[in-house]
Amino acid sequence: MQELKFNGRNFSLIERDGRVWLTATDIATALGYSRSDQVSRIYLRHEREFSKEMTAVVENTTLGHINLSTEARIFSLRGAHLIGMFARTANGQAFRAWVLDQLDEADRQAAPARSLMAAWFKAKAAVDAQDKFASMCGKGLSEHKQVKPPLKKALDQIATQIQPSLLS
Repeated sequence: MQELKFNGRNFSLIERDGRVWLTATDIATALGYSRSDQVSRIYLRHEREFSKEMTAVVENTTLGHINLSTEARIFSLRGAHLIGMFARTANGQAFRAWVLDQLDEADRQAAPARSLMAAWFKAKAAVDAQDKFASMCGKGLSEHKQVKPPLKKALDQIATQIQPSLLS
């Protein structure tokens, strides 16, 4: 998910905690508000409905003659969808559908990694169970010598497909 575009307008994406976040200003523009603080006003009216995973305040630093630091509210895609639910603009319905499409796409992109990790954990459990079986007072040692190599090979094949830092 490198670039997001709604109604011909590009969003300034913020990568945080491995997720895509949108600025309140971009959301306000997408919803058709003339004032960029309208999204913050919606948020403040419905603050109880937002979890900490849906919104955050980040610090923006502007370099120049004077180092100016400002705070900006950002929203995850789920938070942006909730803002769209409370918005009373003509673009609200289309924006909500667009955000849901972005969430679906992010989920599709993450699915292979999740299934690969599940396969790794299943293979690892099989290897561990085989090791435990073989160590039961030496019983089953000859079977262990036949069964473990293919299990270990399957585990190693999955491990080569997974980012190494995930297995540490």
